[in-house]
Amino acid sequence: NHLTTIGLLQSFKPSIEFKDLNYNFITSFEKYLYDAGYQMNTVAKHMKHLKSFVNAAINKGYIDLNDYAFRRYKIKMKEGKHVFLLPEEMKKLEFADLSLMLLEVTDEIKNVKQLKRFQHTLDAFLFCCYTGLRYSDFTNLTEKNIVKIDRELWLIFNSVKTGIEVKLPLNLLFGGKALNILTKYQNKWNTFFSLKSNSNINKELIRIGKLANIDKHFSFHTARHTNATLLIYKGANITTVQ
Repeated sequence: NHLTTIGLLQSFKPSIEFKDLNYNFITSFEKYLYDAGYQMNTVAKHMKHLKSFVNAAINKGYIDLNDYAFRRYKIKMKEGKHVFLLPEEMKKLEFADLSLMLLEVTDEIKNVKQLKRFQHTLDAFLFCCYTGLRYSDFTNLTEKNIVKIDRELWLIFNSVKTGIEVKLPLNLLFGGKALNILTKYQNKWNTFFSLKSNSNINKELIRIGKLANIDKHFSFHTARHTNATLLIYKGANITTVQ
């Protein structure tokens, strides 16, 4: 995330010195992001990163505290809505024909590679919809996290965010849908758990969502909220879901 912000700073001004980081610089950078089409909360994310860089520079003595550019600048955010998918939208994804997405690609080899990549992204997203995993938890999994207990496969891992151990009986979750996805990648589980950056995956999900005629802008994190929604639809009480 920080590297993405640094890349945007370099696009805005290729050579930046600490003395440049004044109030005019940060407001101009903010305008640059809006002009580039970024939404308010995305702009706020990058401004928070820039603020952390400035704070680190002050702590290291590269910038005088009296020249703190963020003293007069307020980072603006709007309350985000939790996007989730409904059961009928999940069906659309499960039966989406991704080959339609690649009709514009004429190179047959490239076509096949892209189709596999988009299918991988979709399968990973659906897997997390049925297990409630975060992107960080999913990409930290290895085949060692798939454990057989009483002849059934369980997913056992420590949450990256909380450190809490999670144990999921894959055969019992939503009729074993997550388990069915995992079976597709038998003997290639480490490959399945390996994804591109979160931002790149989210761009692919936007294309997949349009193809499936889903009128929502959703990201990989939507899978976690979708999991909660699906559990409630199945009759789980809210305390269990939480």
